[in-house]
Amino acid sequence: MNKKQTLMSYISKKHCIFLLTCFLIVSVQLWSTNVLAEGTVIAGYEITSPITGLVKKVHVTSGQTVKKGELLLEFDSDLIMSNLLAAKAKLSFEQLNQVEAKKEFERAEELYDRTVLSEQELQQAQILYSKAKAQYATAKNKLVHVQWHLDHTKLYATFSGKVEQVFSYPGQFVNNKLSAQTLLIIQSL
Repeated sequence: MNKKQTLMSYISKKHCIFLLTCFLIVSVQLWSTNVLAEGTVIAGYEITSPITGLVKKVHVTSGQTVKKGELLLEFDSDLIMSNLLAAKAKLSFEQLNQVEAKKEFERAEELYDRTVLSEQELQQAQILYSKAKAQYATAKNKLVHVQWHLDHTKLYATFSGKVEQVFSYPGQFVNNKLSAQTLLIIQSL
């Protein structure tokens, strides 16, 4: 195969990928938009969840009209509550650890100033204090992360509309680690 054929093959592959991408974009746009006989356009929105978990209860059915702020679906929060309690306990422990490490560092500084402690021992105390601060920050971040998951165990309507389709049911495991799974489709009013 010569250089010209290789280049044409490469361009052809890129062209196919471009056309396929355009087709998918148009298909998704057509899926999410319904055109009525009068010519008005009403959007159908796919409702997804940012969390992975077990559906506990679906509060709506197909054809039901919902108001903004109405509860649509909730996930089981038992595991998240357990993680929340563990994160709070870890944060409390790391806070106490940080306080103790700070006291040890301050004591080491005082002893170093009196030339009772070597510079290496002072640096070790400083490293332990820095490590304790980092562990506290990590525990605090974990608590925020778990709280965020708990806050998203209930899905509320962000606009008023009509439930077109319900794709979820109690006991369903929703895995959103790779891509968001559609749980409902709501048509705005």
